[in-house]
Amino acid sequence: MFQSQLIFVVGCFFALLAAPLRADELLVRDGRYIHLTTDIASAEEAASLVASFDAAVPQWIRFWNLDTDSIADFKVKACVIRNKAEFNQRGLIPATVPNFPFGYAMGNQVWVLAQQSEYYTRHLLLHEGVHSLAYHLFNGAGPTWFQEGSAELLATHHGVGAAIKINRIPQTREDAPYWGRFKRMGQATKSGEVPTINAVLGYQPDLTGDVATYSWSWAACMLLSSYPEYRSVFVNASQRGKETGPAFNRELQAALSKQWPILAARWRLACHDLNYGFDWSREQVQLSATDPLWDGSDLKLQVRPDQGWQSCGVRIPRGAKISLTAEGEITLANQPKPWTSQPPGITFQYHRGRPLGQLQFCLLPNANDPQAKRIESLEVHAVKDRPVFNVTEYSWLLFRVNDEYGKLDDNRGSYQVSIKRAR
Repeated sequence: MFQSQLIFVVGCFFALLAAPLRADELLVRDGRYIHLTTDIASAEEAASLVASFDAAVPQWIRFWNLDTDSIADFKVKACVIRNKAEFNQRGLIPATVPNFPFGYAMGNQVWVLAQQSEYYTRHLLLHEGVHSLAYHLFNGAGPTWFQEGSAELLATHHGVGAAIKINRIPQTREDAPYWGRFKRMGQATKSGEVPTINAVLGYQPDLTGDVATYSWSWAACMLLSSYPEYRSVFVNASQRGKETGPAFNRELQAALSKQWPILAARWRLACHDLNYGFDWSREQVQLSATDPLWDGSDLKLQVRPDQGWQSCGVRIPRGAKISLTAEGEITLANQPKPWTSQPPGITFQYHRGRPLGQLQFCLLPNANDPQAKRIESLEVHAVKDRPVFNVTEYSWLLFRVNDEYGKLDDNRGSYQVSIKRAR
């Protein structure tokens, strides 16, 4: 949680300084950007939290395109807590701090409840630290989606201590135990509860640890910061951190107005695919509002297995009837041995319930309803199963090779797809 208005409570500040810190109960560790007080039992974990925080702060500054002078006097007083009642009794949690389920930031003070895994505890400490930094740099962190999404963005990480790298999606579930973001997002996908990008931007500031809401806010910030054509608008929006009302969103959407239909389409694709190992450098989808309308002439497309969704470069009109054929051979991975596949896929190994290496396609509608609250599920088909199909609304036609996210970098070859008007 983040409280956009700084509250300075003198009595609680002196209580923090005066509280008895007996060595057998509390660990106190000091770093460049953090002063940590904790009751976790491991001195090694406490030192790791400090080192991780200190290594993350300069990376946050580079993300916001600022220099180190902006953090010359930045330092957070942090409590990582197992026994909350004990911290309350010691006066280490001011009475003005609301009951928080995970963490809370107020000015340059943050409080985090220790979790069942070191990764998740570290993630929450970084998350609250980003809130504190946002107030220090920008006098606030913007509306709910921006403040929580950017904090999730810059808290999600690989590594630990001095080796930590922020803004990194975990490769596997085992890398981020108890974190649970993708589990909740997957549940929403199955139940048809995935919000539109406009719905996410409308989140209200009454969150109480809602993992799903934090997750979709994170996804929105990832999308806006990962595509080069959106990134500068997203980064510059941080300077308006004290704005928490609709004006913040209006300015951002006005700056991206011409690109918003494309952004909404990319959002739909990302929400379908986001999972462990997802790599934005390979999953950026090339779409344009100026893509020509297909005139029915024959098209050919090389579909690479080391990239995500790939467009055929035209918009398909409503009422078109299309015939698809595909050929070629690709190689998936090198270890434990290279796997070769043709367009139907490898039927003895599966990903998302379908053969690995299978050539797939989807129709992504051009239209975007700005009033909609939920997105419709993306329908993905195997080319071999739907060689002929009708197009019911103006759409982009996209292809990809079925493979696990995070395992695309050593794939080679391509499939050759022929797109024709069916008779």
